[in-house]
Amino acid sequence: MNNWPPTDEQIRDIACQALNKSTKKEINVLVYWDNPGIMIYDPFHFAQTDYIRKKFKTEDRTVEVNIGRQD
Repeated sequence: MNNWPPTDEQIRDIACQALNKSTKKEINVLVYWDNPGIMIYDPFHFAQTDYIRKKFKTEDRTVEVNIGRQD
């Protein structure tokens, strides 16, 4: 089990994975920390839990990372 809250490095790793797996210019990804191997792109439903949200920008792309404590 991963410790909550995730470190900045773990959040950046998720952002990099999302950028590598998608070709979209604006990416929105949701990960639940109790099962971080599943990435949900363009989420429309969020569980009632604690969240950490961070946005990263490259030269021409953005990725918004939403990490929920549990699903």
